[in-house]
Amino acid sequence: MQYLVFDANVTQRWRRVKEFVDSCTDADFWVDIKRHTRSLLKDTMELAMLDEITRYMDRESYQRTKNRIDYRNGYYERSLDTELGPLVDLKVPRSRTGLYKTSIFQRYQRRQRAVNEAICNVFLAGISTRDVSGALKPLLETTFSASCVSNVTKSLDVKVKEFHKRNLLDEYQFLFLDGITLKVKASLHAEKKLVLVAYGITVFGKKELISFRIAPSESQNCWEAFLNDLYSRGLKGKNLKLIITDGCKGLHAALDVVYAYTKRQHCWVHKLRNVAKYLKKSDEKEVLGQAKEIYKASTKREAVKLFKRWKNHWHRKYPQATNCIEKDLDELLNFLEIPIKEQYRKLIRRRIRTTNVIERAFREVRRRTRPMSCFTNQDSVNRIIYAILTRLNNKWEDKPLKEFTQFI
Repeated sequence: MQYLVFDANVTQRWRRVKEFVDSCTDADFWVDIKRHTRSLLKDTMELAMLDEITRYMDRESYQRTKNRIDYRNGYYERSLDTELGPLVDLKVPRSRTGLYKTSIFQRYQRRQRAVNEAICNVFLAGISTRDVSGALKPLLETTFSASCVSNVTKSLDVKVKEFHKRNLLDEYQFLFLDGITLKVKASLHAEKKLVLVAYGITVFGKKELISFRIAPSESQNCWEAFLNDLYSRGLKGKNLKLIITDGCKGLHAALDVVYAYTKRQHCWVHKLRNVAKYLKKSDEKEVLGQAKEIYKASTKREAVKLFKRWKNHWHRKYPQATNCIEKDLDELLNFLEIPIKEQYRKLIRRRIRTTNVIERAFREVRRRTRPMSCFTNQDSVNRIIYAILTRLNNKWEDKPLKEFTQFI
C-alpha cells in the first residue's frame, strides 16, 4: 500500500491522494485501507500491553533494581477476531509468576465483544447458525463454525430470562392465544413440546408478540400457568375487549379461571376445518362456502339468520357438521358485537375473527426451524423462539395498526 505523506502543502497532498485513488480499484482501496488499519490496531494493542507490563513491573526492560515483585518472561502469540478482521500472531507479554494479565481482552477470549454482538444480531435477524459464518465473512474476513455460533448465542439466555420477567403494561385490547409443536431431544428419544404464545394488539394499535413458554401439552394446567404468569406481570385485562383462540378445551378451562369475564372469540378457520371432517369432498366447497357467509354478516342478528338458513339446508345430510358450529355459535359471533366505526369495521373484523395473525408468526417459526429435525434441548428452543419473536416485534415497532385506535 502507498502511504500518504503530510509534509507538503495542500495542493501536493491532494495530488498524492488522487494518484493513490487512481492507482487502485474501489475494492483494492478498501481492502488496503482495512488491512493497514488492522495492522495499526495490532501495533497499538501490542504497545499498550508493553506499557501495561512496564507499569505492572514498575520498571523498564533490563532495568535492574532491588525488591522485584516479578520478572518478564517473553511473550506468547495468539489470534483475536475483531471488527476489522482477524489479528494473527498478536504478541502478548507474560510474567514469570503468571500474575500479569492484560486488561485489553480477557483470558481465553477469541473474539472482540462487538464480533459476538454481530453474530447474535445476525442470528436474531433470522439467519441459521450454519449460515451466520457466510453472512459475516465478507465483513469480518473470518469464518465461524456452527458450534461456535451456537456457543456465542448462548449469551442470549440472559435476554430470554429478562424477556420472561419483564413487566407488562395493561394496554392490550385484543389477545390472541395459540400454540405450536416442536420436537426436543430427551434422554431416550425426541419428545414433542408445545410452545404457548400470546399475541396482542394494544389500544394504540401496536401489535406485539407478548410472551411464550415451553409446555408439555395444551392442558388446562399448562395454559393456566401461562396465563397466570401474564396476569402477575401486569396484564390484568382491564382493557381487553376480546380473547381469540382456536377453541382448545384446556385453554378455555384456564381462561375461566384467569380471565373469566372477558369475551372469547373462536377462530373461524379452525372451526371450518373441523366442519370439513364431516363432509364429502364433492360437497365441501359448497357447504363451507355457504358457512363463510355467516361471519360476513354486518350484525350478529343477521349472522344468526344466515346460520339457521345454512343449518336447515344441510342438517339432514350433515348433522355433525351443523352441530359443530351450533354448539359454539355465540363464541364464533362475539366479534360482531365489538363497536367499531363503520369505515374500519370490515378490516378489523377480518383480523379478529381468526387466529391468523398468530399463525403467520408460526409460519416464520416453522420456516426457521424446518432445517432442524430436532432441538438439542429446551434452552435452544427458547433462544430460537426469542430470536424470531424479537425480530418480528422490532419489525412491527414503528408500524402500528391505526385502524385499531378507531373504536367508538
